[in-house]
Amino acid sequence: MKLLLALLLACCALPAGAQDLPDLGDLPEPTRYLAGYISGGYGWSLPFGGHWGDTGAGFKPSHIASLAASKRIDALLSLGVESSYSTGYQHRVLSGLQLKIFSLTPFLKASFPQGDKAYYGILGAGIYQWKQQPFTSAGVRFGSDSGSSGGVNLGVGVSYPFWWETMAGLDLRWHHIFNVKGTNLSLDSADSFNIMFVVTYGVWKDKKAP
Repeated sequence: MKLLLALLLACCALPAGAQDLPDLGDLPEPTRYLAGYISGGYGWSLPFGGHWGDTGAGFKPSHIASLAASKRIDALLSLGVESSYSTGYQHRVLSGLQLKIFSLTPFLKASFPQGDKAYYGILGAGIYQWKQQPFTSAGVRFGSDSGSSGGVNLGVGVSYPFWWETMAGLDLRWHHIFNVKGTNLSLDSADSFNIMFVVTYGVWKDKKAP
């Protein structure tokens, strides 16, 4: 009987307790907002297609590093610029022939959060600067060479919570350079598939006072 009476009193007290809950509409507005991102990546760049990616007489994969900064346009899109540097594509037959590539590409990125992770797609276009190291072939010494060309890149990625408010994940990217042609070599276009581990840090800013 005493237990039944206690349950009835508790039920009667619930509406009164519910009135003390805070109204979510009365919560203060956030004082900070996510303005953009800074990210760095490291991985492998794999040549494919044509003379450039020929597995018998083309170039071997190279290590690649990247650095990017972007600004959020809205909840979905961000606009930024990315630089990347391939440390050296070694020719499979001519041991002294090596190609290094630096790129600077503005990009548009679309992000799709799913729980604690985020998927994204990215499209970039810009300048690719290449440099060929001096090499010797059949007893003939060839000097260094360099040039630049336009190019595009397209890819997807996924990131997860990592460390100290950062996100980390996998970035898969196709890069296409329209023309790699110099005094010592002519590769026409060059395609590479890049696989990178990327760490991203969100940049937060304080909202201006009304």
